[in-house]
Amino acid sequence: MNMKKFPFNYNFGENELQVRVGKWTIRKIRYSDIEDLNEGCPPWNEHWTNFWPVRYITVRRKTGLIKNFVISPPDPMKFIDELKIRIAPLRMDDQER
Repeated sequence: MNMKKFPFNYNFGENELQVRVGKWTIRKIRYSDIEDLNEGCPPWNEHWTNFWPVRYITVRRKTGLIKNFVISPPDPMKFIDELKIRIAPLRMDDQER
């Protein structure tokens, strides 16, 4: 593995956010399970981050024992904007129910 690359990368799947190492998906969060998105890193979390850059995003889940899921994409604000676009239709569906 080329150490110049980040060990973890993050991919927008059709229905879920994927944490990947190389070509292997090692963790998934369904878009429908995302409650909130924030910058930063709360103390109680599931941590899937790179050592550099140290810019964290917390994906707050609706389910699970540990609801805070922390990642570190290269451009956090762009990543949050893209993720919000993907979860927005699901939130509208929830409001209609």
